Amino acid sequence: MNKKRELSYNGWTNFETWTVSVWDYIPYFVDSAYDQELKPEDIDSGSIEDEFRDLVDSDIPNSGIISDLVNLSLSKIDWREIAEHVREGLEEKIMDNY
Repeated sequence: MNKKRELSYNGWTNFETWTVSVWDYIPYFVDSAYDQELKPEDIDSGSIEDEFRDLVDSDIPNSGIISDLVNLSLSKIDWREIAEHVREGLEEKIMDNY
């Protein structure tokens, strides 16, 4: 059994990455990219992570145990996997609206 499969959660890299998908952030990112007239190749993991952190930043305390736990979870998200799904979703949205 390969290591990637052992570490997966519902087909995603891990629980933290799956959670981003299950809370519908991928469609949000797709819509955001489409509204900005971005191309799929313009989507990168760093910009997706930055946008997500901007969205949730006001909900995270500046310090304390909650901040530490949230930041630990955020550091485990596979942003490359999220970006890949956003690129695929954006390609589909562009084709559907072409």
